[in-house]
Parts: sequence; structure tokens; C-alpha cells
Amino acid sequence: MRMPAIPLGRRHLALPVAAVLVAGCVVPLAVLVVFSFFVVEDFELLPAFSGRAWYELATTASYWWLIGKAVLSGVAAAVFTALAGYPVALALAGVPASWKGVGVVVLLTPLYTGEIVRIYAWRIVLGSEGLVNAVLEGLGLAAEPVKWLLFTPFTTALVLTYNNLPFMVLAIWVSVEMVDRRLIEAARDLGARPFQAFVKVTLPLTTPGLAAGVFAVFALAAGEMLTPSLLGGTSGQTAMAMIDTLFGTAFDWPMASALALGLLAALFAGAAGLAFALMRLDGARAVLARTTR
Repeated sequence: MRMPAIPLGRRHLALPVAAVLVAGCVVPLAVLVVFSFFVVEDFELLPAFSGRAWYELATTASYWWLIGKAVLSGVAAAVFTALAGYPVALALAGVPASWKGVGVVVLLTPLYTGEIVRIYAWRIVLGSEGLVNAVLEGLGLAAEPVKWLLFTPFTTALVLTYNNLPFMVLAIWVSVEMVDRRLIEAARDLGARPFQAFVKVTLPLTTPGLAAGVFAVFALAAGEMLTPSLLGGTSGQTAMAMIDTLFGTAFDWPMASALALGLLAALFAGAAGLAFALMRLDGARAVLARTTR
């Protein structure tokens, strides 16, 4: 006997996605909220409605500093990768079609290695006996090894930009490929110089890809723990490392939960700030376009 077909609407098809989102996002956050009000006594986690963790989070300057540093690190990495990735995406879109696949493979090659390998490779390149210092000393630009090339915020920002550059380039490249070349040719035929055509045509049409890359890099860099720890020196402490310590060796799950939720709220605020900045990009572009007439 043939079973009657069950009609499926859009709401039914969305149910599996909603179930995954609830199980993967809502439930873990709810667990963190509950744990943040627990107390720890004699290495035992006890259910209690205590606001001790939230009070410490609100009154401890070091926690605020770690959260603020995570947001700043994410914003800096997003800005630097956007500035470095946009020209690469334009160049990749401009190569012949038969070479685009090669370009993508070369772009993604660093990701085939582990993050630890890339970090230690940079330590070798930037170290006192590394390639950069050897070149500087060989050219007479430095009398001794440059110390600030390693274990400083500069090193952390440089490697975070390098690690996340492929994600930014791919996001922008997809948008550039979707731009109708006839629009650029029309702008050139009307007398626009290459930079004017870029500002008035290419940049506004690729803003969605730029936004996708910015948000992806911001989230990845703000939550990074290994790179700042291994390359940031004494300034390499991160909110994620503190959360790991609180959950692990300190066994202070309420404080770790409160800090994780505070960090999450700060990251959402940072993402909202980036979204506002991207929305203002059209206004800045209009001003830039008027100055290039």
C-alpha cells in the first residue's frame, strides 16, 4: 500500500536548521548563563543563585582589559587584512581563467600546514638570527638585531593578518568576479580614470564581500589564543587563555562562564561597530568620489 505524500512547506524544511542552531548555540549559551550563577566549594560546583562571578567581572580591571584587547585585536586584524587582501583579490580576478585555480591553490597553501607550524616559521623568520634581521644587518640598516620584530604586539598583528588573509581574499574575490565588467568599461568610456572607476563602481559593488571578510576575520582573530600566546611575549595574555585557565587549573567555572559571556557580548558590540563603519563606507566613498572628479 502506497503511503500518501506528506506536503512539506518552507517552515517544515527550516525545522532541522532551527534544531541545529538551538542545540549548537542556544543550549551552550544557556548552560554558561546557569553556570555563571553557581558557586565552587571544596572543588565542587554547587547550584546557587550567586552573583559573585558577575560582580568580579564588573569590578576587575584585568578582565575588562582582556576583553577590550580581544575586540581591538579583532578590529586591527580585520582592517589590516582588508587593506592587504583587496589588491590581492583584484589581482586574482584579473588573471586569465586558466590560472585562477592555480592562484587559489597558492593562496590557500599556508592553510594546509598547521597553525603551530606557521607560528614557529614566523619565529624563525623574525628572530634575532632570522632572515629579516640578517637582511637588515647585511644592508647596513641595523647595527644589531632588531628586538621589536618578535614577542611584541606588532608580531601578533602581523601573524594574525597573515593567517587570516586567505579568508578575506576569497570573500572579496567572489564579489569582484560578480561585478559586471561592462559597468567598469562604461565608466572608463565616460572619462573616469582607473582609480575613479574603482571608487565609483568596483568598491560599492564589492561591499558585501568586503563585509563578509571583515566579519569572518574579526571573529577568528578576536578568539585567537595560540598566536598571541606564542608571539606576543609578556603582552600575549588573552581572554581566551584566561577562560581556559579558569575552566581548567583554577576550576572556577562560574567566573569562566561570566567572562565568556562578557567576551561574547563585547564581540557582538565590536561586530555592530564594524557593521556601522561599513554602512558609512558609502558616505566616505561618495566624498572620495567628489574629491577625485
